[in-house]
Amino acid sequence: MKKKHLILALGLALASPLSAQTSLDLPTEYLRNNSTGGVNSNLPSNLVGSPYLTDDFRRGMVHMGNETPYPAMMRYNAYQDEIQVQSGQGISTLFMRDNIWAELNGETIRIETYEKGSGTAQGYFFELNKGATRLLKKHKRVFMEAVPATSSYTQDKPPSFDDDITYYLAQEGVPAKEIKLKKKDVAEILNSEEAQAYIKENKMKLRSEDEVIQLINHLNTL
Repeated sequence: MKKKHLILALGLALASPLSAQTSLDLPTEYLRNNSTGGVNSNLPSNLVGSPYLTDDFRRGMVHMGNETPYPAMMRYNAYQDEIQVQSGQGISTLFMRDNIWAELNGETIRIETYEKGSGTAQGYFFELNKGATRLLKKHKRVFMEAVPATSSYTQDKPPSFDDDITYYLAQEGVPAKEIKLKKKDVAEILNSEEAQAYIKENKMKLRSEDEVIQLINHLNTL
């Protein structure tokens, strides 16, 4: 009898983390809807690729201002630009507000204002560093329509998602500006003698995230 109880207790102990991962519920003021929001039900069945950075929901933390953060099972939809949350009530999406942000897979995802055309817009960005000047990364999945074969020597191309990654520099008080990871773009937006001197001293080409972050972090300490 004791052996049966021990086996049952071990089974419950192993099952409890799994059930906790799928039943985390956020307060309703965090959520845009509470049932079936954000599900890509209108996409073709033969689609190649995924709208999500990770198809599965993963445990992260949701922050709202200075309140205590909440754990949640989340994934980022790079096609619809939204953070989806899984709970006991179904799939919901986080409100897109400046004071609500998420930590997921060791990364911070925030709403940012950025330059778009002749105006501005808001969207989710992955924050790559902290400080007065920040490097932001924008993940986007672009839907590509199916392409029929043009001859007997070619094949139909099914609908698919293309990855589109862009970078922005965010400085306090102004909308983030899109940049290319190259010396001319970064130096032009930073527009400072200190940046030029540091680039020259360290022989930087600024073609990688790490180099740009190194430069920005240096400037943030001045």
